[in-house]
Amino acid sequence: MILKKLALLFLMLIIDYNCYAQEPGNNLGKPLTTMKRDFPELRYLKTDSKGDEYEDGYPEEGIATFFYFKNGYVVEECMICQSSDGFPLAWYNSLIKAFNERYRYALVTNTSNHKQYRFSTFNTNLIYVSENGHNTALIQYEKR
Repeated sequence: MILKKLALLFLMLIIDYNCYAQEPGNNLGKPLTTMKRDFPELRYLKTDSKGDEYEDGYPEEGIATFFYFKNGYVVEECMICQSSDGFPLAWYNSLIKAFNERYRYALVTNTSNHKQYRFSTFNTNLIYVSENGHNTALIQYEKR
């Protein structure tokens, strides 16, 4: 009986490990020092209720990545793509295709302009907005 319980525990640990291994990579939980090394242009923007906001890239050039830190660790990551052409929609559609091929089981919100995927310790949001000829697509990883 003890051997069966140990085998069951071992099987559950393997399943749990494989679930985590199947999740998308991101920077959640990384310390600010590592992020400054990995993103040399990372710069502080402001502090608000979400934490300390940092940015890498320049939104006015079309693509930027934002990070929120609490206690020196990433709690939110967001890559945003903006332009007046069709590139943001094409990028959004390619993200949806890739996520649906690998993570359909994790899909919890499914509208035409917003998909949310729930994973072990974080949520991923894919969002597309088009207003007045200005198109925006983003992917956001948010610690739960």
